[in-house]
Amino acid sequence: MAEGKKAAISEIMEDPKAGRLDFLHARELAYSISGEMAILEKLTGEAQQRYKTSHAPDVRVRSALVAGVGLWIQRKYAEAAAALEPVSDDADGAYFLGLCRLETKDYAGAVKSFHRAAQAGQDAFVCGMAEAEALRGAGNREEALAKIRAFQKTHDAQAELHYQKGRCFEEAADYEAAMEAYERAVELDPQHVGALFRLGFWNDLRGNDDRALDYYEKAAEIRPLHTNALMNLGILYEDRGDYERALRTFARVAAGNPGDPRARLYAADAEASLNMFYDEAVERRQHRTAVLLRVPLSEFELSARCRACLEKMNIRTLGDLARLTETEIGNSKNFGETSLAELRGLLESKGLHFGMGRTDAGPAPAAIASPEMADALTRPIDEMELSVRSLKCARTLGIETVGDLIQKTEKDLLSCPNFGQTSLNEVKQKLASYGLSLKSRE
Repeated sequence: MAEGKKAAISEIMEDPKAGRLDFLHARELAYSISGEMAILEKLTGEAQQRYKTSHAPDVRVRSALVAGVGLWIQRKYAEAAAALEPVSDDADGAYFLGLCRLETKDYAGAVKSFHRAAQAGQDAFVCGMAEAEALRGAGNREEALAKIRAFQKTHDAQAELHYQKGRCFEEAADYEAAMEAYERAVELDPQHVGALFRLGFWNDLRGNDDRALDYYEKAAEIRPLHTNALMNLGILYEDRGDYERALRTFARVAAGNPGDPRARLYAADAEASLNMFYDEAVERRQHRTAVLLRVPLSEFELSARCRACLEKMNIRTLGDLARLTETEIGNSKNFGETSLAELRGLLESKGLHFGMGRTDAGPAPAAIASPEMADALTRPIDEMELSVRSLKCARTLGIETVGDLIQKTEKDLLSCPNFGQTSLNEVKQKLASYGLSLKSRE
């Protein structure tokens, strides 16, 4: 290795005047240049040893900061937080301690650290945005938004402000406003990896594959690597049939995160897909049906009585309607044969029918569930926090809610193109957290 490269990260970590921006640059070096991470690990170990053995207060303070930042760069967040505790009143120490607490989901502690960092002289805007992220993580979205708006006039040209605003909008389910905020962030800073990832993610879910691919690929060029951006990029390559690029992308994730089992499992799925038979005509039919099932019933001209009954039953889309049987509809109060015939005609005009996807004549799950279980069953599939691959499969199969999902068997899910054992395990684990499971085979 060239001597210049060896010195790059050393010059930063050994400089007694190095601060926040210098340390962030050191992180970029560690993940961009071969051999720099090894040098960082050595410097971190030396700093930890100096902290233990030195009796000079200044040396101990600086050693604690360097050790903590070094561990933070290595993504050893719990160890880094412990190392930074002795410098928690220092502007840099408090800031990086806050970042560690964010990663370990200690949001209350992170808020305190960022506030303390600002009081100690750290950049007020930087601390404010980090504090907003911690507040949002703690569930205090309105307080986070208020923190962001406090900087609106003075820092409107800062990408981070618009990114954090977008995250708050997203939490409030105002997705259009969130997308606009992310686009503004990328306009101000084309290298803002967080905004690039969110734009890629939402375009991916909406089926805008070309735009999603563009955002993911841009995010994948930034160091340190954004793991989720790479994972979703690999999945998107696989969905497009480019299995070799998918494998290479998952390999990058595994190389950067050796302990992440997802990359190995998804890579195995992609490798298996190299020999998978794919019927494009079937996929087109499945996609058309999935799109139809998501159409709101408010877009159709229904009688006032019919519409009122549907609203009382919380039936909002064609998919909600098609998943019920005629008996279930007919048993509803004030729902007569005329209304039933009206709905039957609507479904048939779209190539659909009552009871689609139902393999039994029993009542719908929501009809026999407890109130708590009924609430879980009616939750949108988006709230399960599934991976992009699993969400795409769910939508292809016309699944909109948790209740829809448990009506599917493992075979149903595995029949979806590019949905492998890894995704199946993910779905089963998420359902288990609700006390639910997939439908058993007949």
